[in-house]
Amino acid sequence: MKTVLLTSNSYRHQYIARCLEEQTDLKLIISEEKSTKISDTSSLEYEDAEFQKIHLRKREESEIEFFGKEGFPQTVLQLKMAHGDINSELTLKVLNDIDPDYIILFGTSIIQNELLKAFPQRVINLHLGLSPWYKGSATNLFPLIDGRPELVGATIHLATAEVDAGGILHQLRPELEEHDSLHDIGNKVILQAGKILPIVLKEYESGKITPFKQGNPGKICRIKDLTTEKLRRAYQNISQGMIPEYLKKKEAIDADFPIVSNLDQ
Repeated sequence: MKTVLLTSNSYRHQYIARCLEEQTDLKLIISEEKSTKISDTSSLEYEDAEFQKIHLRKREESEIEFFGKEGFPQTVLQLKMAHGDINSELTLKVLNDIDPDYIILFGTSIIQNELLKAFPQRVINLHLGLSPWYKGSATNLFPLIDGRPELVGATIHLATAEVDAGGILHQLRPELEEHDSLHDIGNKVILQAGKILPIVLKEYESGKITPFKQGNPGKICRIKDLTTEKLRRAYQNISQGMIPEYLKKKEAIDADFPIVSNLDQ
């Protein structure tokens, strides 16, 4: 099974690449530079800017703890692109030349329709969030802000022109523990998703998985809406015992929000 990964470049993205390289014939990694908006604190007051910087530093430290610093697989061809260039003619040409069985998206800019049409039913998104309830960006942060840890997880779905709306192949919730920090929670999702993703691809290729159509329109999340005030709320919810309280009633709470599970886990 030939695959290509379109992604960004951080420890979490490198981990997913290694998982694909181990269990599929990964031909190419196209890594897009991150948007500078995510780390830009120039418009913030000093206290808020320092809070954001500490948040990003802790996230990076946690990613190193979970995923290490091995980098992308050295045996796989890599193509680096500036932010926003993922939909370029070069991308389309390279993908057509390789003609992969599947193109995996993880953490890129929104993929435009021209590329999706060129590879129908073959572009698969690893979405960090449970669609349809949370779509868009930072979709494992907004549930923690909203006090809804049961809606943290990952959705592996077919990519469509509409954001995070394609047929679902598989979903997962992380195996949380009472003491988990905000970054532990996010990285547990990615750790589990990396192990499951190649298996889902193989099951889908063999015809054992039929994409599940999404119905609920859900909530669209945007980076611009992730204010410092809201980010503080996520930390506060966790420090005030949100996770232990959820775990006490996890089975009953999760039952109200069933996910698509196509693997024996």
